[in-house]
Parts: sequence; C-alpha cells; structure tokens
Amino acid sequence: MHRRSVCTMMLGALALTGCTSGSTPTVPEMDAPSRAHALWQNRTPYVGDNSEVAALTANAGFGGMGTHTIALYTTSRPYVATVAYDSLSKPFDTVDFTTPVTLLLGTVANLDRVEVRSGTDTFSLTSEEASAKLGFDVKDLGRDEAKLTAYLQSVDD
Repeated sequence: MHRRSVCTMMLGALALTGCTSGSTPTVPEMDAPSRAHALWQNRTPYVGDNSEVAALTANAGFGGMGTHTIALYTTSRPYVATVAYDSLSKPFDTVDFTTPVTLLLGTVANLDRVEVRSGTDTFSLTSEEASAKLGFDVKDLGRDEAKLTAYLQSVDD
C-alpha cells in the first residue's frame, strides 16, 4: 500500500514536467481587462487540471520571464504548484513573483501554495499569505471577474 501511494505521488509530481513555456507572448502586451478575461476563461477548481493550470501560468505572467517547467503536487494537501525556471531573463532576486503567484492562487480553487524556483533560489506564497496581503480572500479572484480585473488594473498602475 505504501509503495502504491509513493508511486501515485511521484506520478502527480511528474505529470507536467514535460510542459515547458518560453514561446508564450509576454503578458504585459495585454491590457488588464483582456488579461483578466484570459485568466477567467482558464480558471479551474482543481490543481490537477494540467492543461488549465499550464494556460493559467502563461496568462499569469510566468512565460514572459524565461523557460520553465511546472510540477503539480496533487496527492494530498497542501496542493502545490512549482514553477521551476531553467533560466530567467533577469536575476532571481530582482524579480517580484507576487503578482503571477497571486493570480495562480486565485484562479485555481484548491491550490494551497505556489513555489517558484531557479537554481537554489526559491519564492513561495500560500493562499493564506496572499489573502492577508490583499485584504480579501485570494480565491475571490477566481469567483468574481470584476475583482480579478480590478486587481490586475491595480498592479498594472
């Protein structure tokens, strides 16, 4: 039984290892309402929905920062998405990942934490931490398109 659950966990973690991004158009070219609509169209209740999560990472802004892979940990809570960069367009410590991570946490209903990694550098944010920074439940971004648009307009200013 233990062997089976370890195998299942490994499959969940490796499910998206082959998905890469880097050729996605950069998100800043989209205005806030268009970007909000793209995120809204791909929002999902489940972190295990590979194609939707991959689309959300691109629309959240991860694709424009460099080539990356996505790993989803879905076998038990906390459910985690890890975005691992092979290379970044600028030094890790100069990139603010807060907005794309917040967007991903908000548009994947059961996602508990997002980790961004490049080499030995890591940035991590939980739903609770994002909610505290926003002053409202981060999951509202996936429940209210107007709130999602307003958030994007506030960070684009």
